[in-house]
Amino acid sequence: MRRLAALAAGMTLAISLASLGLGQPALAGAEAPARPVQAGLQPWPITITIRTVPALAGVRFSFDGRTLVTGRRGVAAVTERHNFSLHTLRLLNTGVRKPGRRYTFARWTGQRDPNQAFVPMVRGLPMRADYTVTAGFAAQCPVTPHFTDQHGVAVDPGRITQVSVRSDAGRTMRLSPSGTTWLPCVTAAYVDSAMRKKEVQYSVQSVIISGSNIVHAGVERFWPGRTARPAVVGYFHDLTIASHDALFGAGMGTVALLTQPDHLVRRVPLGTSHSVTLSNLPQGEYRVDVKAGSAIISAQSLRLSRDQSVNLTAVSRADLATIGGVALFIMLGLPLLSGSRRRRLLGLLRRQPKEAVSA
Repeated sequence: MRRLAALAAGMTLAISLASLGLGQPALAGAEAPARPVQAGLQPWPITITIRTVPALAGVRFSFDGRTLVTGRRGVAAVTERHNFSLHTLRLLNTGVRKPGRRYTFARWTGQRDPNQAFVPMVRGLPMRADYTVTAGFAAQCPVTPHFTDQHGVAVDPGRITQVSVRSDAGRTMRLSPSGTTWLPCVTAAYVDSAMRKKEVQYSVQSVIISGSNIVHAGVERFWPGRTARPAVVGYFHDLTIASHDALFGAGMGTVALLTQPDHLVRRVPLGTSHSVTLSNLPQGEYRVDVKAGSAIISAQSLRLSRDQSVNLTAVSRADLATIGGVALFIMLGLPLLSGSRRRRLLGLLRRQPKEAVSA
């Protein structure tokens, strides 16, 4: 009985050692018994973050046909297991409207392929490490200008034929004088390997009334993203027109002719005072003429940049008759004068009519 118990205990120990691979020593040069290959770890998760600049909520993207929507911070994300496939990201709405803003897709950053930076759909995206893809948007803002003169008095926009502004990037655009114009106000700039939003500033180049620019180009500036109703100041001045007789100084003339910068001619009666004041004329180049019967009056050109007066000199028939009579009287008395005095008088007579006409 004891022998049977010892034998049974030995067999049990041998079976236990065999199950642990310790039953027999390995032979020199022999290969170790093959172990079953474990299935291996599952691929780890990879996240692609998609964001917009500026941050826009509700922007829709498609990642391999799956729709993603940005949250209030302008961010969406997709997570998959690490793989070696190539993936496709597409911007579904390239235009986004928000209160007071219109956004348009401009470009990507982080999309790997530089040739796909400016197209709405990006192909060939990897899923091997976490990274971020950014969609940059440019914005337009509404601008409704308000026009005044240098004294703060409102200018009728119906008088304005053209308004032009220039951005700080050098782009010139037209504004509606009496309505709203949507101007680019934010751009998506790629600076220092990152997408950043940049506000756009504008300078007023021209406001045209009667063919003349009433503003000083480039002086007045505004930011559409900050001011939806910029005030634009134009300059207007008064012009007084008069005419007087060359010899006697009395007022002359019945009608003033004012040629405006747009080459239109205004006829303005001078009245009994032989003068008239035209108020609130747009600054610019003008030509003034006066009609005074048969009198000879030379027109005058001027640049109106302040309140000015123009007093034209008229040479009438009476002036010419007086000059002629004086000349005849002197001619008759010339023989009584010495030679030097005659020469001086003749020279004076030659100059006098020329000076009167040129005046």
